[in-house]
Amino acid sequence: MNNHNLDDFIDEITLLEDFFTEFSAREEEIIKYGMERVTKWDSYSRAEKILQIFETQVHEFQSFLRPIDKSLYQRVLTLISESKLIESMIGIAISLRIAAQKQRVTFKRELSYALKLQFPFVSNSLNKKKLFSEEDIPIQTLLIALGRLKSLIGISKDMYINQRSQDSDLFKPSNLEDEKVVRYIEKAIDCIEAQSLLPPVEKKQLIDYLYKAKSEFSKDKPSWNNIVGALVIAAAIISGIADSNDAMKNIDSAIQYILGSSVEKHIPNSIPLLKQPEIKEDNPYEPKTVHT
Repeated sequence: MNNHNLDDFIDEITLLEDFFTEFSAREEEIIKYGMERVTKWDSYSRAEKILQIFETQVHEFQSFLRPIDKSLYQRVLTLISESKLIESMIGIAISLRIAAQKQRVTFKRELSYALKLQFPFVSNSLNKKKLFSEEDIPIQTLLIALGRLKSLIGISKDMYINQRSQDSDLFKPSNLEDEKVVRYIEKAIDCIEAQSLLPPVEKKQLIDYLYKAKSEFSKDKPSWNNIVGALVIAAAIISGIADSNDAMKNIDSAIQYILGSSVEKHIPNSIPLLKQPEIKEDNPYEPKTVHT
C-alpha cells in the first residue's frame, strides 16, 4: 500500500460502515428470516469483497505507516488489538459466506454454529432477544473502531504528504527559476534527437528520463527528488556515449544550477564519471623504451 491507496482504503471503510449500520438496524429481520437475507442487501454486495480482504488491507496499511510515524503506528496497533477488529471482520465474513451457500440447516443451528465458531466473545446462548448486544456481536464497538481507523488513515496521509513536501524542499535553492531548468532540459532533448549516431535504445531512454524531469514542472508542487534523480540517471547514461558533449553540458548545467555542486558527487561509484579520461597519443619523436 502507498499513499495513493489511502483514499481508496478510506472509501472502503465507509462502505463497511454503511453495511454494519444496516446490519445493526435490521437485527429483528435477521433473527426472523435468517442470515441469508443479509446476503441479498445492496450494502452487502458492495462490502463483500472488502470484508474478504480487510485483514490484508490493514496489514499493508501498518507496513506503510511504520516508517512514517512510530507513535501513530502504535495507536493503530492498539486500536486493532483492543477492538478485535480483524477477528470481528473475519468472523462475520465467514458467517455470511456460510449463509450464502444455503446449507441445509435451520437458521438457528446455522447461525449458532457460525457465530460460536468464529467469535470468541459470543455468548453461549442465542436465546436473548438482542442479537447484536455488546455481549454477543459488538457491532457498535466495531463501528466505533472503523471510524477511528478511518480517522488515523487520514492523519497518516496528511503526515506523509507533509514529510514528502519537506524532503522536496531540501533540493530547492532559494530564488530558483523553474523556466531556466526547463530550458536546459529542452536543449538537451534537442541535442539528443539531432544525434543520428546515437543508438535507438539509449536515445529513447535518455529522452524518457528528460521528459520525466520536465513533466514535474507541470505539477503544483514539483518533486525535486524526481527531477534531480531523472537528470542524474540521464547524465550517467550519456556519459559513456561519444559525441554527446552538447547534451551532457545542458544536463550538467541543469543539475549544477539546482544543486549548486558538481554532478559527479551524485552519481554512484559504479557508474563511469561524466568526464572521460584523456587518451594520450604516442609521440613519434619520443624515444621508446625497449623491454628485454
